[in-house]
Amino acid sequence: CIASIWPLQSAIGGNQREDYGKLSGGIRGESRVIPQDTSHKYLLHIRLAGIILGQKQRSRRELDRIGETFTRLLLLSEHRGPHATGAACVKADGTCQVVKHPLPARQFVQTAEYDTLLNAVDAQVTLLMGHTRWPTRGSEYNPRNNHPLVAGQTLTTHNGHLKGVDAWFRHWGLPRQAEVDSELLAQLADRHTGDGGMNLAALCDNLRHLEGRMSAVLVARTAPQTIILLKGNMPLEVRWHRLRHVWAYASESTILTRALAGKEGWESVPIPVNHALVISTLSDIPLAMTSFTFGG
Repeated sequence: CIASIWPLQSAIGGNQREDYGKLSGGIRGESRVIPQDTSHKYLLHIRLAGIILGQKQRSRRELDRIGETFTRLLLLSEHRGPHATGAACVKADGTCQVVKHPLPARQFVQTAEYDTLLNAVDAQVTLLMGHTRWPTRGSEYNPRNNHPLVAGQTLTTHNGHLKGVDAWFRHWGLPRQAEVDSELLAQLADRHTGDGGMNLAALCDNLRHLEGRMSAVLVARTAPQTIILLKGNMPLEVRWHRLRHVWAYASESTILTRALAGKEGWESVPIPVNHALVISTLSDIPLAMTSFTFGG
């Protein structure tokens, strides 16, 4: 992947657009105290957001609209994760671009790097993966702690908190590059990824040992046409546009409703708790669902 992380002072664009502030809830900056507990209420201060693109010829106008919708999803997710924002653009050949900054979404989307990422969106893109973060463990000023997390051949975004991760890192002999508990999920995904993609069954076998709260989106660069959405005991909502062969996901249904306002043809795709939705961007019937066990 091409990773892009700028220093805070150079990442803020000079031209703030008024609608960005409105979409993000008008947040203008705040001090914070991170509580010691990781209650369900507090963990909602993390948001997943993204768009999955099925294989289809698309006009430049349609691609630009997809980029605009992705931007709206990030902005509407800022209120639950205003301290860091990240995005990845994954293509069918396995190449990707990752951009993440310790910035709220309204400033993140005005950086030159984010513009470069959106300009790279073409008919080969399979996934626009986004995340807004309110840190509970690991400083947002260490870019390795911010999502999307890159581990070997995989990219991961996670909403929630995993308990006792230090012991599990040792137990499974996993490498560690960051401070966040989410990295356990990313490293497990990479361990079960080979030339043919990710072994979801093996990953789910690991999940049954873990405790905490979790929903996540994962992709292997060795199989970039297969996107895995894990819904454990944290929210994850999905909409599908059958004719456009596009999926949009977010951690709140209200975020999707606002981001897709005025656009017809979107259908809800319910994911039960402790189920994985597997989307193949190559298939006309691209939905597969499988259950898993998560300690919770």
